[in-house]
Amino acid sequence: QTLTKGGVTYRDEPWHKECFVCTGCKTPLAGQQFTSQDENPYCIKCFGNLYAKKCSACTKPITGFGGGKYVSFEDRHWHHNCFNCARCNTSLVGKGFIPDNDEILCRDCSSDL
Repeated sequence: QTLTKGGVTYRDEPWHKECFVCTGCKTPLAGQQFTSQDENPYCIKCFGNLYAKKCSACTKPITGFGGGKYVSFEDRHWHHNCFNCARCNTSLVGKGFIPDNDEILCRDCSSDL
């Protein structure tokens, strides 16, 4: 239908505010943080659940929104605040670590093996 006022522009196309919704949950996206996948707009929650890497510690999506820094090692990923030694829980961000099967250990804890 004709857009007469108060629309949203997405990918250089005009949309009614009420028609510009998340591809996953159909929540209106006007004025909200959103991202896209394969040219389809998604709210942050749907994008995280469908496409984002999952944290190996807390299993929640790593979206990168809100300063979402993360650490990757081989095929695993962690939020910065989740990248801790599996034994003593000290942060391993920016420090050396030792992989031990599914666990990541600090050097002190790995020396006890």
